[in-house]
Amino acid sequence: MTPERPRGPVEDVARARAAVRHAGVTYGPRTRRRSFGDTWRDFAHHYGWRAYALPVLLVLTLAALLTTNEVARKASHATSIAQGGGGGQPAGNAGPPVASGSIALKDDQASTSQHVNNDVLKAGALPPGPAFTRQGDGTFRILKGTSRKVGSGPLHRYSIDVENGVTGVDLTAFQRLVVSTLSDPRSWSGHGVTLQRVDSGPVDFHVSLTSSLTTRNFCGYSIPVETSCYDAVNQRVVLNVARWVRGSAAYVGDLAVYRVYMINHEDGHALGHRHAHQCLPGGLAPVMMQQTFGLRSAATQKMCGANPWPFPPGAAGAPGAEQQDTRQNDEYGLSD
Repeated sequence: MTPERPRGPVEDVARARAAVRHAGVTYGPRTRRRSFGDTWRDFAHHYGWRAYALPVLLVLTLAALLTTNEVARKASHATSIAQGGGGGQPAGNAGPPVASGSIALKDDQASTSQHVNNDVLKAGALPPGPAFTRQGDGTFRILKGTSRKVGSGPLHRYSIDVENGVTGVDLTAFQRLVVSTLSDPRSWSGHGVTLQRVDSGPVDFHVSLTSSLTTRNFCGYSIPVETSCYDAVNQRVVLNVARWVRGSAAYVGDLAVYRVYMINHEDGHALGHRHAHQCLPGGLAPVMMQQTFGLRSAATQKMCGANPWPFPPGAAGAPGAEQQDTRQNDEYGLSD
């Protein structure tokens, strides 16, 4: 059989975009939101004249607070100058913490490496986008919340954690996506395992949003590409906040779908799954392929379609053949 000719970036992007549309994320019908006018009419009808007096009282209170805060700000600024400090950003509005100057940070642009070719590093380079937390404090807290048992088979209890010091992420949305993904019939639940979120008691693994430098402590950094991983020793699914915020070039800007891939791939490792290295029969990438770093099969050199689900609808052969990584079948020499 004649091997497939190499594809250019434009063709790769088109193939990935088409696959993402095929296996996109939906969470049910949207409901109509009540407008401000609806809420105000209900409020005024219930409280009568008091509803109109309340805004006046709020304005007067706000004016008093602003005056007090301005006086305090000027006093604080004067104290800072007297001590030789600068007029820095207030702590409450601070961005992500800055990593120690003694730790070399990876540039977002890929560089050469003796382990893999530069094309692989370019494909795995972190896309441009918002700032993210580079260094947390290395400790984690369990976020409160539980779910019902979903699926059939042996029960696996998981918690949802966040590293202390990670900022700039909507943690409510993060938790919701983890639970909805793992509860989806296209995910691992219902295919031989039962999953349940807990926030106390014994757990089988922790799903943890982690700063990029702490991620390196768990996942390694021998090749300068931002990764996520599963750390079996600590039973921790390490989701790199850099990837959560920026995504991957393989998902052509579809950050929501890439996050679903992150969750399914790394939790797949926690459930005992290994990497897969070739496309499913219909052309989609298996979820256990290292899609963060590209969509080309090491076995056939064919381009697979981006796919965030272990069991995408209508796909034959899912979740795909899994094998131990070797120098011959590991597309990138990376473990995510």
